[in-house]
Amino acid sequence: MSNIPILSSDYYRKVADSPSVFLRNRFMEDNPLLNDNQTSVISRPGLKYFTQVGTGNIRRVYTCEGTFSDDLFVVSGLFLYRVNSAGVATQVGQIGQTVTDAVAMAATAPLGSTPAFLYIADGGILWFYTDNGQARAELTATGLIPNNDVISIDGVYYKFTTGSVDSGTPAGTSASPWLVALSTSDNSVSLTNLYNAINLSGVAGTDYSSAITMHPTCTAFSSTLNTLDVQYNSFGTMGNAVAVTVSGTNLVWNGTTFRGGGQPELRQVQVPNDSGCISVAYINGFVIVVPQQTADTKGRFYWIQPGANIIQPLNYATAERSPDGLYQVGVFGDMFWLFGQKTVEPWITTGNSATPMQRYQGILYDRGCWPNTAIQVKDSIILVDEDGAVFSIGRGQQTRLSNPAIEERIRLAIQQQGFFNAV
Repeated sequence: MSNIPILSSDYYRKVADSPSVFLRNRFMEDNPLLNDNQTSVISRPGLKYFTQVGTGNIRRVYTCEGTFSDDLFVVSGLFLYRVNSAGVATQVGQIGQTVTDAVAMAATAPLGSTPAFLYIADGGILWFYTDNGQARAELTATGLIPNNDVISIDGVYYKFTTGSVDSGTPAGTSASPWLVALSTSDNSVSLTNLYNAINLSGVAGTDYSSAITMHPTCTAFSSTLNTLDVQYNSFGTMGNAVAVTVSGTNLVWNGTTFRGGGQPELRQVQVPNDSGCISVAYINGFVIVVPQQTADTKGRFYWIQPGANIIQPLNYATAERSPDGLYQVGVFGDMFWLFGQKTVEPWITTGNSATPMQRYQGILYDRGCWPNTAIQVKDSIILVDEDGAVFSIGRGQQTRLSNPAIEERIRLAIQQQGFFNAV
C-alpha cells in the first residue's frame, strides 16, 4: 500500500525549483485515533455574511468593548463607517486620500463626563471621533493680520502686536488684553503664537505675554496657514453659547458663538511639526501616537493625556535601545511595545507626571518588525520580522512559527510591494 503524505502547511520553495503544494481552508491537528501519522486535516469553519459596508476595499475593522455601544468601525476605501449590532452602517466621514496605507485605530473609555474617543491613523492625518463632541469656533484670516487686532474667546482678550509682548500690564481683559507676537509677513506664525497663548505652550515672553495664564474654559486644537480652531473644554451642548468677538480687519469668526457641541464629531488632530501618523494605541488612559519617522523624529512617539484630545508638543519620548525607526505601537499586558526596524522595545506608564513614560528594563528583542504586522494573540505577540520570518514573542521567549516555505512567500510579497527597497 502506498503511503500518501499529508502536509501540515503549504510547501513553496522556488529557490530549490521544487513543485509547490498548497493547503487550502484546512489546518493540521493531532489525532491519536489514527494509526499511521496520527494527524488529521480539518476543514476551517466557513464565514457568515453580516453586512455590506461601503464600496471600497475593507482596510480595517475595529471594535472596543465598552465603548460606542460595542459598534464596529470599518474603513472602506477612503471612508470611515460605524456599524451597529443590527448591521446598519452609517458613514462617519472621509479619513484618507489614498487606499494603499494601513489603518490603525485606538479607542479610549468614557472618563466621567468625557465620552469615549476613537483615534484613526492611516499614515497621514491623525483623526479623532466622538459621538458627543465639544462646541467649536474657527477664526479665519482673510488677509495679512494687522497690528493691534483684538479677538476675545469667552471673555478672555488677546491682541496681536509687533511690539513687546510684555508692554504695559497685560491681563486678558478688554482694557488690557494679553499680547501675542505678530508676524508682519506670515499669518501662520501669528496664529501659531495665538494657539500657544491659549494653551500656554510655546515660549512665554516671546510668543505672548510672560504673565499669561492658560485659557480657563477653551483649548486651541488646530492652526494652519490662515485658520485657528478652538474648542470648549467640556463636552456636550453647554459650550454652544460661548461668545467670540473680533475687533479690527482681516480676521473673522465663523459665528458669534461656539457651535456643534453635543453632536458627533470627526476632526483632525494636529501632530507636532505637522507630521503624519502611522500608528496609535491606548494604555492606562494615555493614547500613544507614532508619527511618520524622519531624520528628526526617528524613534519618537507622542502621548495624549487622559481625557484630552490634543497633543502637547513636549509630550514625547524616544526609543532608547537602538536608533532604528518605529513602524508600530501595540499594547501587550501592562506595557506598550514599540516595534522598530531592528528592535522591539517595551515601555510602561509610570504614574509620575514629570516622567509619565519609561522604557521597561530587562526585556529587549533584537528583532525588527515589518510595518503593521504585529498583533496580539492571547498571551503572545505575533509579528513578521525584518527577514520575513513569523515569530511569537511572549514571557521573555521568542518562538519561530514559520517554515522556510512560508518565509519565502512572505519575502516575495514584501519585494513585490517595494518594502525591501524602501528600507
